[in-house]
Amino acid sequence: MSYIAAIETCVPEYAHTQKQFADFYSNSTDDLDLKRKIKIIADKTGIEKRYSVLKDYSLTPIDFEFYSKNTSLLPEPGLDVRMQIFKQEAIKLSVQAVLKIDRFDKLKNSITHIITVTCTGLFAPGLDIQLVQELQLSPSINRSSINFMGCNAAVLALKQADVICKANGNAKVLIVCTEICSIHFQKNYSDDYIISNQLFGDGCAAVLVTADPVEFAPDVLIKMNEFHSLLIHKGYNDMAWQLSETGFKMNLTSYVSDLINGNIKKMLNEIHVYPDFIDFWAIHPGGKKIIDEFCDTLKLEKEKLAASYAILKNYGNMSSPTILFVLKELLKNNKQVSKGKSIFTAAFGPGLSIETIKMVYA
Repeated sequence: MSYIAAIETCVPEYAHTQKQFADFYSNSTDDLDLKRKIKIIADKTGIEKRYSVLKDYSLTPIDFEFYSKNTSLLPEPGLDVRMQIFKQEAIKLSVQAVLKIDRFDKLKNSITHIITVTCTGLFAPGLDIQLVQELQLSPSINRSSINFMGCNAAVLALKQADVICKANGNAKVLIVCTEICSIHFQKNYSDDYIISNQLFGDGCAAVLVTADPVEFAPDVLIKMNEFHSLLIHKGYNDMAWQLSETGFKMNLTSYVSDLINGNIKKMLNEIHVYPDFIDFWAIHPGGKKIIDEFCDTLKLEKEKLAASYAILKNYGNMSSPTILFVLKELLKNNKQVSKGKSIFTAAFGPGLSIETIKMVYA
């Protein structure tokens, strides 16, 4: 079997309110209609603050360190500068998250696999090799990376860890999901960008998955049972992530929620997941509309998605680690839950794709 034995999370030191992000964005244009639109959408996100490796979002232009020192933000930073920041900050955030795992120094010599996950930066040798060096893991450790697969990539990493653990009774898999989304802010005023510029923040989550639960306390173990996927081809262009000379460009249309929630009920019926029999829900808060309509579609009280709403409010959408933040929040709030209680997890990514896990308290 495969068990989640630990989840730890970390964010950068700079917290910016949603108003500060909106002001930074709206100050970059003189168009009054755009200014109003940016602020209206910011108010509707359900987000109060987000974290960034950059100070600039709370500073006046003269004090900017990353962006050009003017309200127009021109010329914009190029892809090479953004990737330098990613390389520098991603490893720091990743190490901080991993070192929060209880007894990590004693456990690290028994870790057999490492899986790194990111869609906000690429370089080689990659984050996986950097972590092996920084954490002094075995140089013969099995490494893999899941890159550029978006917000549901953490579920894909858990699926890979599940396969590893079921094939190897001694396996211990370290998963590290690290996203530095805020370095990809683009001075663009299309509807897609006005939405995406208001949602994303930076964060990292580290997860330990084990095949052998004996050495871990039973109350922290979650058994992973079944994984399921669905591609909604109609949404191929509604969530997309592409490289450009000035950074990574995001397409995120207002139809994403309709596509997810127009298909989720049918998907759950096909995989025999019935809302009345699920004890806890860990749903990726891709945006407030997505989780609002998820509740409406499945006739769930919003309290059932309290963990999703809380993470969205306090961190925004951090892409891949977000669902792990939600799962950690859920576990933190239900420490005394009895063995056998069910958890259903779902995350959404480009394609448009839905990835789900059925889990139980072990």
